[in-house]
Amino acid sequence: MSDRSTTPSNAPALLRPVTKIIEATFTRPANTDTYADGDTVCNSTSAPTIMTFAGVARGAGLGAVLQSAVLVMSTAAATLGDFDLLIFDTSVTMSNDNAAFSPSDSDAEKALAVIQFRGDEHGSKLGANVVYDAGAVSRSVKCAAGATALYGVLVARSAYAPGNAEVFRVRLGVIQD
Repeated sequence: MSDRSTTPSNAPALLRPVTKIIEATFTRPANTDTYADGDTVCNSTSAPTIMTFAGVARGAGLGAVLQSAVLVMSTAAATLGDFDLLIFDTSVTMSNDNAAFSPSDSDAEKALAVIQFRGDEHGSKLGANVVYDAGAVSRSVKCAAGATALYGVLVARSAYAPGNAEVFRVRLGVIQD
């Protein structure tokens, strides 16, 4: 019995799984207003934009497996916050920064995954930065028809005192179909 791969070496590249790191970044407003549990953490108090994870899938309407998630913040607060990253297959209506995130029923139905970043368990201060590792995620996701992107909303899950104009970067490790 030979030990051969189930995918021939001459198979088209589209048939082979591919591992990629997809990221989205935003800078929160220039203030230090404390977040409450359930508040949206985003780029604006008046015209927020959703995080877009472009290129999650190799082709429109295809899928991937979310393997890992890392949140990197540019400020190491005295007390680390807790956050949820909600992943959607279609863009949803955003709430303003530091306002409660309360999606409509139709927007909530677009949710694919909730990834938790918990400061007391997985947050690590590194100089002036904080890096959160969500651990093994292992979620199958599929992009909407005609799309290769997923969308994310970061929600505070504890009181959090942010840094002024703090930069948030979310990095998703995906295995593309």
